[in-house]
Amino acid sequence: MTDMDRRGWHIDKGVPLAVIVTVIFTLGGLVYSSISKFAQQDERIGKVELTLRYQQKSRENARTRTAKQFDEMKTDLRSINAKLDRLIESDR
Repeated sequence: MTDMDRRGWHIDKGVPLAVIVTVIFTLGGLVYSSISKFAQQDERIGKVELTLRYQQKSRENARTRTAKQFDEMKTDLRSINAKLDRLIESDR
């Protein structure tokens, strides 16, 4: 191993402080931007999940109402059928 390999990463004293500060602020901005983006994404996912639950509940309520109306129609049709049968039998 050479002396250069042992030292690893280093900052040359010839690099201006403004460049170092700019790089640090840029990296900080990128990290902040990424965290903010993930937080917004998590919020949007939460809203989508809430909307999905609401739609599922609405569909279930609609199915229940439809089934109840169907049962009422069947009952009404049976009643009409029975009345028609009595009417037909009374004419004979």
